Amino acid sequence: MKIEFLQEPPLEFGGEGTHIDVRYGLMQYGPLDRGTGPAPSQLKVGIVGTKETIEGIQAWLEHCKTRIEGKESRLSNLFPAFPGFSENSCFGSTIVVNEKWCAVIHKREIEGLLSSAEADQVCEFAVDLFLQSAQSVLEKGGPVVLICAPPQDLLTMLDARSSSQQDNLDEEIDEGSETSVIKRLQRQPYFHDVLKAKAMRLGIPVQMVRPQTYSGLRLRVKPNGSMSGRSLQDEATRAWNFHTALYYKAGGVPWRMVRDSSDLSSCFVGISFYKSLEGDKLLTSVAQVFNERGEGVIVKGGQAQLDKDDKTPHLSLYDANTLLKAAIQAYRREHRTNPARVVIHKTSKMNEQEIEGFKTSSQEERIDSTDLLSVRRSFTRLFRESTYPPLRGTYLQLGTQLGLIYMRGSVDFFETYPGLYVPRPLEFLVEESDTTQLQLAKELFSLSKLNWNNTQFDGSEPITVRAARRVGDILKCVVEGETLQPAYRYFM
Repeated sequence: MKIEFLQEPPLEFGGEGTHIDVRYGLMQYGPLDRGTGPAPSQLKVGIVGTKETIEGIQAWLEHCKTRIEGKESRLSNLFPAFPGFSENSCFGSTIVVNEKWCAVIHKREIEGLLSSAEADQVCEFAVDLFLQSAQSVLEKGGPVVLICAPPQDLLTMLDARSSSQQDNLDEEIDEGSETSVIKRLQRQPYFHDVLKAKAMRLGIPVQMVRPQTYSGLRLRVKPNGSMSGRSLQDEATRAWNFHTALYYKAGGVPWRMVRDSSDLSSCFVGISFYKSLEGDKLLTSVAQVFNERGEGVIVKGGQAQLDKDDKTPHLSLYDANTLLKAAIQAYRREHRTNPARVVIHKTSKMNEQEIEGFKTSSQEERIDSTDLLSVRRSFTRLFRESTYPPLRGTYLQLGTQLGLIYMRGSVDFFETYPGLYVPRPLEFLVEESDTTQLQLAKELFSLSKLNWNNTQFDGSEPITVRAARRVGDILKCVVEGETLQPAYRYFM
């Protein structure tokens, strides 16, 4: 047994500048692709919503063109100011919203939907209403990202019929890894998930925005039916997260992992599982495939079965071979290069058939090096001689194959533990590898910082598995035969 502390990995931004923090790196150096041809100098955005929500979004976007002060706190590194999103700010880009790219849904249409639709059809009908309006704003040279801005009364009704989600530190990584203690009882798919699934046919990424994002208040229904307001994240933090996600969805690359020039070009593949909407026991496999820049593609695989002994999902030799082969080929199509190395992070233990299937597909695709890891959240915890949790980056080597890393924990740069719950470390088992366990741990740590939805860098999982459950929630809403976009920006 061996404990050591991994230093916070730096990220690379524009002009080869590096910093451990996303927001300070962007402020000092700009996005990774700033000044290059592919960088989006203009983010052409369409908006679908009611007159009130469209006006609310437009007013907030205009407000966010200039500096927004951070939250008043002694923890200044945790709450930095937002520098503004404009061609003169660090982003070097501006948001363009043309009136003809805005589709208004009238209140009477929403009211008619709520009063006439069957309870179990409201979500589907609401999504169809928004997408029919969205179709009218799509044109050649038009928006590259679509903002969907539903009104609060619609969301209140839909949320009441959907499950209450566990905090993501209590959830397992995906449905295939769920225990009997932690379950999500979902009565109806989320509007967000159905919207993302059906919107893939539009051919542009969708950003759903709730009213509280631009208003600063979360409306909550009291027992007597009245509404109350509750503060959200501070406005600067909301602006950072929203605009960074929008930049990525528009084709930009905000930052990437720092890689040594001597390192092999690597393809990182997360393999996870999800259940069908019908709730049967069949599990479908999915591969989340990323490069060092965080550019990702999603590949849907075949069915998996729960092993009667270890109660975790497994693939047959054929399905393991087919899924990894499809992932490598998707990587090659997307990035126009063949990786020299493939690293697999599977959300359940691997059996002999899976290991053989993965190794065979790597050989057939002429991959030089293959590393196979299984990852899960651990119930093993470490304790410090203080009131704070262990430091993020605390690494415990339990043996030649087994290790733990605290991805969430106390952060020196923030001078605090920024979470609300006792963090659980990530446990990883090295099934087969040509790389040292320490190096694999450092890679997992670096991959936790490739999260375009959250500019606070202390992610609790590597990007390969961070989105596993969310991707599964959307994929299960994609009807067989419907368009399935491969790019990760359509799922986030």
